[in-house]
Amino acid sequence: MLRTFYGDAALSADWTGEYEEKSAQWFELFLDLIMVAACSNVAEGLKDDLSLRGAAAFVLLCLMYASSWHLYTHFNARFSESSLLHYGFLYVLLVGLGGMVLASEPGRGFTIGLVCIRAALLCMNLSVFWSLPNVRGKAGADMSISLLAMTLFAFALYVDHPTVTIGVYLASLFLETLGGVTLVRFAKRPDMYVAMNIDHVDDREGCLVMVALGESVVSTVINSRGTDLPSAYYPQREMHAMRRSITTGFTYSMLHYLLLPTLLAIGVGTKLVSEAVRHNQELAPTSIWVLFGSISLALCIMLLVRLLHYGGRQPAPTDPLLVQRIKYVWWGVCALSPICPPVVAYILQAVATDGGVDPITALACAAAIILSWLVSETAVMHSLRALGYGYSDALHETTTHESRAPLLVVKH
Repeated sequence: MLRTFYGDAALSADWTGEYEEKSAQWFELFLDLIMVAACSNVAEGLKDDLSLRGAAAFVLLCLMYASSWHLYTHFNARFSESSLLHYGFLYVLLVGLGGMVLASEPGRGFTIGLVCIRAALLCMNLSVFWSLPNVRGKAGADMSISLLAMTLFAFALYVDHPTVTIGVYLASLFLETLGGVTLVRFAKRPDMYVAMNIDHVDDREGCLVMVALGESVVSTVINSRGTDLPSAYYPQREMHAMRRSITTGFTYSMLHYLLLPTLLAIGVGTKLVSEAVRHNQELAPTSIWVLFGSISLALCIMLLVRLLHYGGRQPAPTDPLLVQRIKYVWWGVCALSPICPPVVAYILQAVATDGGVDPITALACAAAIILSWLVSETAVMHSLRALGYGYSDALHETTTHESRAPLLVVKH
């Protein structure tokens, strides 16, 4: 329900950590649907062009989509607004993202879409600037960054040369990621620090991961508002990387930038296997490394995310010796998991007699790696749960909350 025509902005969180959870809104889910089309476009582009140039274009486009998606996600995690004016700005943002999808490659159409998104965000921050005087420093900094990015994109439109356009895209990524966190880190003004709703960011990052895994999960994204997601994926607010420091929070967001192209590359790898099976062909070495390399990178990023959450915290000194050993096993599984896929890929190529690998064999090996990782982690988590150091709503529902310690969280 629209409450006002304008000026209805409010903070989504505060520094006490006692704020309410914020569920995904309809426009965020619509944003995810557009991202499904974006993911499909860039994945098909990589599938059709596995050269170094094609891979570079794939990564660049994924980063531009991820950057645009995160800009609004972080804005919405800091501020809440339901005015008609805000929804007008949001419409411009959605038009810009849709234009990027239609253009599907670096050029005038794609750049115009980027301009629309930054213009919409600039206007949203301007509304916050006037509505909330206590956060004008942060809103002003974000407006300045958006204005600089729009200037860069306007320059790319004026020159209209592929090399310049790509250079501008890279410069805007640097400006909007490192520039924003640098201003906050070295600012001395209290109005530069605005708390983010960590639960909402977690929920949105989870939706982005599901979107990247394919169009088949769209229904899951839409229905996720009524689902209690496990704390194994979403650490408790007190343990979250975004509460540790600016550096860990920034790194957490950047890892999700990289997770998008990595997960899409896994989908491309499975499509290459499917094409090889349909045409009764062997799987080329490049296709092998697209599949297993992307799986390895995804597991590596997951390891880094867990280090941001739990590094130096788990196992806790107060944990019993047996619990500490189990948690060290968990860290061992996390550390070894990224190494297995490239080793298996190398073995498959070494035993291949004619330079190619049977696609069904390759897919079975990839599935075995994922299944082994899943079973290993489940065994560790189940052991912790059996000792009273795990958490599950599905098991022992009659057990009181006070008698259970959250998964991988220090017991006091």
